[in-house]
Order: sequence, then structure tokens, then C-alpha cells
Amino acid sequence: MTIAELHEHVNIALPPASAAVRLASVSKVYGSGHNSVAALRELSLALRRGSFTAVMGPSGSGKSTFLHCAAGLDRPTSGSIHLADVDLASLNEEQLSRFRRERIGFVFQAFNLVSSLTAAQNITLPLRLAKKKPDSAWLAEVTERVGLADRVKHKPGELSGGQQQRVAIARALVARPDVIFADEPTGALDTRTGSAILSLLRGAVDGLHQTVVMVTHDPRAAAYADTVVFLADGQIVETMEHPSPDRVAERMTHLGD
Repeated sequence: MTIAELHEHVNIALPPASAAVRLASVSKVYGSGHNSVAALRELSLALRRGSFTAVMGPSGSGKSTFLHCAAGLDRPTSGSIHLADVDLASLNEEQLSRFRRERIGFVFQAFNLVSSLTAAQNITLPLRLAKKKPDSAWLAEVTERVGLADRVKHKPGELSGGQQQRVAIARALVARPDVIFADEPTGALDTRTGSAILSLLRGAVDGLHQTVVMVTHDPRAAAYADTVVFLADGQIVETMEHPSPDRVAERMTHLGD
């Protein structure tokens, strides 16, 4: 695949109004001088609103750095990142924190729930931190969609791992974010439970027109996405539309060839 063809596949030329996430020539370098390490190298990518994208690559390929920079959890060394209509570089730390809370949803492998709060309180925590009153009808719909309608009064210690991740997904959805970033969301779950969680994320895209960006090492998880972006050495080396587990696994085997 030529560079021009690759750029076409990753939709760099998407109109700004159509892109939920846009990275332009993003690099991230840790350290300096002879000790510097480039985690991302001039990476450009635009992701369409209402799409499900999986990001894959070997260890050290830049997957986590990509997610952290794209989600505003870390700042790039150079290049620009836009989420929806906002240039993240234009925000100071306080503004960026508020932006993440109000317009970005996060789902992590470790769930990141507050053990002393009920499921309902964990779900609405970002809204309460933003001093916003939850929409009761929307909260009821979200908890129903993730299968927690009869568990909202339970605390995390009273829930299974799969149920805790459902709480995390509901928490990500309740603020109606521009993008949900998921970092290995099924990594701590068994295969059956993981499939149910992935189906929920797929349903959020198809039924709620949500945008999901998921870092994963699992070809079966990546197959739930519309597009898989493969990274190696901090760069995009290929994208795959309509992925299947076998095709993704085969590509991962030869990544870097």
C-alpha cells in the first residue's frame, strides 16, 4: 500500500464536521538526547463520527500513547489533535480536565469504579463532578441498555467483573460524550463476558450513533469494529475494513514484515 493509499484509508481528508477525532502529524517523544524514545512518529488519522475503530499493534507500537494523546490524557510533543471541533492544544490543564469529564467517555481494563459508591452513583459521578443533574430518563435507558436495571443499588464489590465493566460503559455513555475511548476493555474478563461487553460497545455505535475508539490486543475483539488501525514503531502501517478475527490475527502475525 502506497502512502497515498494509506492516507485515503485512514480518512485524513474527512471534512472537519464529519470527524470525531483528528490527529495531524502527531509525534510523542519521551526523554531527550540519546535517551529519547519516539512513541508516535508524525501520525495522522481522522475517525468518522458514529464509527467503531480498533487500534492494534505489538508491544511498544504506540497503542497506549496514541490513546492517551487522542483522549487528552497526555499532550503530544508536536502535531495537533482535534476532538470534534476543539483543538486540545488550545486548552489549559483545568479546561482540558473539564473537557475530558464532559465530552469524553473512558472504559478501562481495570474498571476504575469507586468502591464506596453504588452502581448508579458511579454511573453519574462524571455528571456530579461537572455539577450537572442527571437526566433521569436517559439514565434509566442507559442502565437498561447495559443490563443493570436491577443492579443500580449494588456496590462494585457486590458485582461480577462483567457487571462492573457494564457500570463503566454506562458511566461513559451517560454524559453523551463525543467519543468513548476504551483501553483493553475485555482484558480482565473471560471470553463469554468479554463478548457481551463488546456487543454493548457495538450497540452503542449502531443504536446510539456513538463513536468508539478501542485499543486491544485481541483479534476477536477487533472484529467487532468497523475498521482496524495497525500501528508499528509509532506509525500507522495498515488499516483493515470489515475485519474478521482470522484476518486480523494473520495481519498481526506479519506486522512489521
